[in-house]
Amino acid sequence: MKDRRNTMQRELTYEAVFSYPGHPSADDVYRVISSRYSTISKATVYRNLNSLYEDGRIGKVPSVFGYEAHYDHRTDHHCHAVCIKCGKVVDVDVQYDKDLFDNAVSMEEGFSLSSHDLIFEGTCRNCGNKEKGYGTEGIKD
Repeated sequence: MKDRRNTMQRELTYEAVFSYPGHPSADDVYRVISSRYSTISKATVYRNLNSLYEDGRIGKVPSVFGYEAHYDHRTDHHCHAVCIKCGKVVDVDVQYDKDLFDNAVSMEEGFSLSSHDLIFEGTCRNCGNKEKGYGTEGIKD
């Protein structure tokens, strides 16, 4: 971990991720901060998100299905589900078993696991309701 200065922009970025309802994209974080501090640049927000992730202060859900990466205030090992229609990311509370993953990967000759992300894919409730002709509240349109 690098020794980084704790700047106001860095703390604003951290607070925006932590207070966001869900898993914000970098653009979501930028919109939250720039609504209060119009002088902050998008590049500053992106740089601070990356440094906060590198320092282990926030989590990151990698880019999948053509959607951009999302950030997470949780830094513990946990799984995610991503909607293949809209890109929504949600936490999935399943028992995390590091030994299971380590053992499965170590069966590959010469392969040593350093990290992993387990991401489930599917369709969120809102997108599923739209496909079935229902509104977001589950009422037939």
